[in-house]
Amino acid sequence: MWIGARAAVFLVALFTIPCVEAVCPNPDATAYLKHQIAYERTLELDPLRGLSLIHTDVWMRGPVTGFYVREQLEDFVPNVRTTYLFGEDGLRGGGTCPVDRNWRQCIEGFAGLEHANDVVTTCAANIDTRAIPAWEPSPNDQNKRKIAAELRVEIEAHWRGAQEIVIRDFNLRDNQITMYLKMPDGDYYRGCGFHATQDPHCEGEHGFGMASVAKIREWIFARPYRLK
Repeated sequence: MWIGARAAVFLVALFTIPCVEAVCPNPDATAYLKHQIAYERTLELDPLRGLSLIHTDVWMRGPVTGFYVREQLEDFVPNVRTTYLFGEDGLRGGGTCPVDRNWRQCIEGFAGLEHANDVVTTCAANIDTRAIPAWEPSPNDQNKRKIAAELRVEIEAHWRGAQEIVIRDFNLRDNQITMYLKMPDGDYYRGCGFHATQDPHCEGEHGFGMASVAKIREWIFARPYRLK
């Protein structure tokens, strides 16, 4: 069967569309990293404290992006480096890597098998931490109030009989929620992993080990957001 010249040209063009390479690092992941740095600055333990410029190696597979920070960190042992792993909805994990381990393999271990069939891209990126704005909570708009109401339902389902629920005010890009609960038998302070776009929003509830209750209370009530 013969086809016309114009149709042939169209078919050739259709099947020779060039593949667009992924931008490295992923701009959304970079924005999440900068927000995470700003958020960590508000914590008593800020892992990047004292660093005005960080040099990172970047690992990308599909929508998953990992950052390996080359600098030695002040409060870490000298033979490890820290990593951050982000997905489409924010921080997915990460952790420390021994300096004598290949950084790509270390990040891939944190990423697991998610999007395992996608091509891996690597690059390097420098982050000027001095240019990152200070952390601020998200505006208390309709979307934030909706998520706050859903958080209340989740927390009440786990802490039945809670008389008061106050959390540290939050940004929708944060990865943690810290809460105060007034229960019939006393006061409790808890934390959980947070994802604004997931259901449930609050997972992996945890305590604070040897951290001072007074410090945790001060942290929450410095910027309180009352759920109940």
